[in-house]
Amino acid sequence: MSRSRSKKDVPQVEVKRYEPTSWDIQAHAVLVELEARKDKHHQKWGCERLITLVDSEFREKFWVQMARVWDATDRKDIDRLRKSVYGMVKGYDALEKWAEDNGVPQNPPLRFLEWKTQDGKIMAVVQTINESLDLQRERKDLHTIWTLEEFEVVLADPLVQEVLMLKALEPTAQVKVFKKAGGDSGFDDMEDDLHVLEGEPAPKLFNAPPRK
Repeated sequence: MSRSRSKKDVPQVEVKRYEPTSWDIQAHAVLVELEARKDKHHQKWGCERLITLVDSEFREKFWVQMARVWDATDRKDIDRLRKSVYGMVKGYDALEKWAEDNGVPQNPPLRFLEWKTQDGKIMAVVQTINESLDLQRERKDLHTIWTLEEFEVVLADPLVQEVLMLKALEPTAQVKVFKKAGGDSGFDDMEDDLHVLEGEPAPKLFNAPPRK
């Protein structure tokens, strides 16, 4: 079994490529339904947004229900898993009804992607700087908002270009760690820290023009 990062997320059951067990197949089929419901919820209301707005009692009930899903996967009890997933789907329904009853706005009509990072922060990707400004105004909960133009700058880095060449050879390869090879370690390699502090001002790295 391959688990996701947190027990507050949907469990992941990996179906073995060769000789999968009946449990692998059945559990994966059931959990796909829950994953699809979660994705639909996030697209409409935002990634992990509503659960931070409800009161602690509601939040506790929601997470307890997800814990039942995890418990069923630990026990490899398919009947218990089906029941707990059904309850979790109802939990998303209740969460959205709470939002509607309390006048919580849905995601703005912008094209963007959201992702929860490994340290629990929510990031988003949009196409243009104007869209990033619009999204920032509507979604104060987002930790960072990136544009495709910024990604183009990142992808142009020589080190990233090496990664892209490897990805071209093996498209399904996954980047697990990203760091510069060698012995450079930042401040420890500077000959004179005072020279750095008293030198020319650092170049401007970010450009946030006013809305057009």
